[in-house]
Amino acid sequence: MRTWLLVHPPLLGPAVLGPLAGELRAQGADVAVPDLRGAVTTAPGWYHRFTAAAAVTGAADVVLGFSGAGVVLPAVAAAVGARRVVWLDAIVPAATGATTTSPELQEQVAGLVRDGRIAAWPTWWEDDELAAQLPDPQLRATVAAEAPELPADFYTVAVPGPADWPDGDVRYVHLSPGYDRSAAQARARGWSVTGNGAGRHLDVVTDPARIVAQLTGSAGTSADR
Repeated sequence: MRTWLLVHPPLLGPAVLGPLAGELRAQGADVAVPDLRGAVTTAPGWYHRFTAAAAVTGAADVVLGFSGAGVVLPAVAAAVGARRVVWLDAIVPAATGATTTSPELQEQVAGLVRDGRIAAWPTWWEDDELAAQLPDPQLRATVAAEAPELPADFYTVAVPGPADWPDGDVRYVHLSPGYDRSAAQARARGWSVTGNGAGRHLDVVTDPARIVAQLTGSAGTSADR
């Protein structure tokens, strides 16, 4: 599978997937990492705009979504005719109907709203905590600079899924404890799951070679890796 489409989450920009894209390209893959931030400037219908912007890159063998991008992956996969769909430490959408944001996250986000916008994701962290996630200062600055301030009502929008999407080869890569629940949901739905969730969410930036090994099968498929 040579053509990859990497989908960044609404809270961040394409730089968070840059190191992963570089590792895949080094192995001969054709990789697209579109900038989708323009799709989330307003909340209503953001998922339609997000999907359409991702699909502009054209057909892809593999669609991979990181973190909050998981809720739109079925729609993106359908739009580009993917043969494989990968959730990378990402939210698993509802099996049927629309995906809604948990009351706990909505409450958390409500406390981060300033002048009608949600504060950019890097500011949710203390400086030393973010530095622990992203030790390289240049990478940290690049990722942080791209993070948008989402509309205050962003997480009140329910995200519908398509009636049909290419779900014959679906995989989940579990990086961090924050996505234990999503990984459990993936297993319950019969998806292939790799990783034990003992790492960090931003290992996608700091350890892309290990993640590519999991994605390409060279690290095996055991859930305890």
